[in-house]
Formats: sequence, C-alpha cells, structure tokens
Amino acid sequence: MIALYACPDSLSSHHRSVTEERRGRSNPNMMKHQIVILLACASALTLQLTAQEPIDANGWEQLGIAQQSKGQYKDAAASFQKALDRGYGPMGKYNLACALARLGEGEKALALLQELSQAGIGPLPLTTDSDLESLRAEPRFQTLVQKARQSSEPCLFPDKHPEYRQLDFWVGNWDVFAPGGAKVGESHVDLILKNCVVFENWTGLAGGSGKSLNKYDPQSGKWEQFWVADSGGTTYFTGESVDGEMRYVHEHKLKDGQTLLRHMTFSKLSGGKVRQFSQRSMDGGKTWITDYDFTYVPKKS
Repeated sequence: MIALYACPDSLSSHHRSVTEERRGRSNPNMMKHQIVILLACASALTLQLTAQEPIDANGWEQLGIAQQSKGQYKDAAASFQKALDRGYGPMGKYNLACALARLGEGEKALALLQELSQAGIGPLPLTTDSDLESLRAEPRFQTLVQKARQSSEPCLFPDKHPEYRQLDFWVGNWDVFAPGGAKVGESHVDLILKNCVVFENWTGLAGGSGKSLNKYDPQSGKWEQFWVADSGGTTYFTGESVDGEMRYVHEHKLKDGQTLLRHMTFSKLSGGKVRQFSQRSMDGGKTWITDYDFTYVPKKS
C-alpha cells in the first residue's frame, strides 16, 4: 500500500496562520509549537475519518489507508473503491489491488496491476510491498515485475533500450595521445546510476582536470554532455549517434555578440581505440578550427 497523507484544508489553513503570526520573531519554542500543531492536525484528521463518512475521493482514500493499516482489508477495499468511483487518481487502483490481494482475490488484484502497467503508471513497489505477498509466485505477477523494472530502470535492459548504450565504446581506462604521438592525458570512463550515465574523469598531463556526464534523454531523443573543468568552466553539448559515431554540438552567444559553434565527435577505431575530435567555428560553420584530435588507447593491465 502507498500512503499519501494530507491534512484537511481547514487544519492546513490554521497551521499556516499560526506560522505567519510568528514569522519574523525570534522564538526558541517555535519549532516545538509547530510540531504540536502538526500532531494536532494528524489527530484531528484521524478523528474526522473515523467519526464520520468522508465527503470526497481523498477522504475515502485516506480512510481506506487507515483501515488497511489496521488489517481491516474488506472495509479498506470498499473505501478504496468509493475513492475511485469519486475520481481518485490511478494510485487508488494500486491500493485497492493491495487490499484485494490481502483478501485472497488475486485475479482482481492482478487485473488492476496490469491496468496500471499498461498505462505506464509507476514506479510501483511491487517487489517490496508486503500486501502483495500472496501474488509473488504468480507468473503474471512476475511478468509485471519484470516489465516494471524495464520501465523504471531502462538502462539495465540494452536489448529493450539499445539507445542508452550508444556511447558504451568510450567506457574504459585510457591513455590519451595527440596526433604526433605525445601523451596528453589519462581518462577513466565508467557507467554509473544503473548504467544511465557515461561518466568521464579526465586528467591532463599539462595540468587541469575535468569530468563530464553523458546521458541519453528519452524525451528529446538526443544525447547530452555536461562538462565541468577544474577551472570552473562548463560546456553543455547535445547530440546523437550517427553511423556508430557520437556527434555532439555546442552553441552559445559570447559576450562580444559573436556565436561560438562547436562540434565534438567520438568514433570507434580499430584495436579498441577511440577518437575524440573537437573543432569550432565563429562564422556559422563556414570555416572550422581544430581544438584537439585525441586518440584514446586502452591502458595496459
């Protein structure tokens, strides 16, 4: 069950008025007073829920939550249903499914959970919610759990979401060289945040270091890089994978009114190497100047 708690408007207004009355004063007992007010608010709401019939969808949902927590599953299911009948949101279906699962009505509970899954509602605590224990062995429930994981942790499922893996060829421990063969730096590139971020750690041999976060944005369908140098400078790129290359673009107005345009491309080379090529233009792309042309070579173990 997911408990969403909110005081009635009248009590919230009372709390606000008390807080505003004391605003600007130095009162060491203020926090204690506010805690007392909040406890009173909770107590009053509990009395309201148990002493009279709720008047709206939120009231029925809160009553169902209270009943569920006391083990009154039949009453809770009825209250959750009344909340849904009065327009309560989709999470009401989840709480109703929890109550039904407790009552042994697995078919109805699974049907509600499947509705939520198909609608893309989540993430839901399917694997940790004790209310759903009776459904754990059901193959359909296990399918729902797997689908929920694919939705909430898409980067861990490359077969379903290959777009998150388009820059993985850059992951590794690297020695980095300029075109003439001189070593210019070292870099460690790793996957973090459940493989959703390609995280770069750069150290230049001539001084200076930096880090970048690289990620795929499912909303825009683009890749993003946010680079931060130890000098305080930052650069934001957007890009996409084209023909196996990651092609980033950066554009911004300078203080003198000119527009800086940068292209930065990562390409796979033979022998497990990677090329990072950066160039800039100050005339809208008519002419280009090379910033650097680095080759990443895997460190010898």
